[in-house]
Amino acid sequence: MMNQNTLLFYSLIAFSEAFSVGTNVSPRSSTALSGMMSRSQFFGAAAASVITMVPISDALAKEPDPALKGTKKDPEYQTCISQCVYECTKPKGVETKLRQECIPECKAKCATTKQQLMVGTPTVN
Repeated sequence: MMNQNTLLFYSLIAFSEAFSVGTNVSPRSSTALSGMMSRSQFFGAAAASVITMVPISDALAKEPDPALKGTKKDPEYQTCISQCVYECTKPKGVETKLRQECIPECKAKCATTKQQLMVGTPTVN
């Protein structure tokens, strides 16, 4: 079974080939329509693009590891920190903040446990 990235890649190739205009013109057909795609090419490209837009079902979605919940490697925590730092470091008129200034603010905003607020990773002795 192909993964979604591979399927997207192949459908984009088919889509781009279907919409490409050929430079070779046969001597018999010198009409303006000779560069257009055929009906089968159009429907093939349309079907390929629709397939790539189908959302992944919940059964195929990867569940995060429960052991990561509440740690610094928690996907929800990392997503929140990433988005917060991005928003914080975007230039806002004259004011621009550095990442070093934004990270403590974002940690306070996104952390749900004490471990996420700590600097570094705690070790178990």
